[in-house]
Amino acid sequence: MSLPKAFVDEIRARVPLSDVVGKRVKLTRAGREYKACCPFHGEKTPSFTVNDQKGFYHCFGCGAHGDVVGFVMNHDNMSFMDAIEHLAGLAGMQVPKPTVAEQKKFQRQMSLYDLMEHAAKWYEAQLHAPQNKKILEYLVARGLSVETIKSFRLGFAPGEDVLLKQSLQKAGYSVEAILEAGLFRESQRTKGELYPFFRGRVMFPVQDLQGRVVAFGGRVLPESHGGPPDKSAPK
Repeated sequence: MSLPKAFVDEIRARVPLSDVVGKRVKLTRAGREYKACCPFHGEKTPSFTVNDQKGFYHCFGCGAHGDVVGFVMNHDNMSFMDAIEHLAGLAGMQVPKPTVAEQKKFQRQMSLYDLMEHAAKWYEAQLHAPQNKKILEYLVARGLSVETIKSFRLGFAPGEDVLLKQSLQKAGYSVEAILEAGLFRESQRTKGELYPFFRGRVMFPVQDLQGRVVAFGGRVLPESHGGPPDKSAPK
């Protein structure tokens, strides 16, 4: 459901992030912030910080980052609306009821988020596939550890035109949704033919505060040919 920004902002203002996190993780005061061992990956030395003033949490170990809504979603495995309902209850607020049009818009947005997550996992799988071993080795040689690559969910878009589209369609996503996500373009030469926006590029997913993939950046490899060195799909 599409909620007024002012309503979500009011929830963030009324419910301190440290209160929510502190009920799930043991926090230790460190100046203006709190520290803890990250609840999203195993560690012995605290690298997870909570800043009430900024309203964000951040882990320097795995890159987890977000606000109070995102924390509840990711830690408690809740949907966006379930997290809002939970936090609104803590804040003593009532969630406004959606109109039919707002419900349809929200469902379409959720479908696109799912599509982008599917694509992110597909790109990740390609990077770690045996046939792309040299690409992974190249990234490691540039100073990125395998752990860092996995933490930031780097992937690879191969040069083949149809593999990602086939995977998305097999998962039930329509051509219209695939085009709306910005991962493919429609050919101006051949009606109905799609071509991928990213080809032969290392992929960097862009996530919102709730940890949802909303866009991709792609960087060409030295041995690749054609196209600009960097590309970004529209958000």
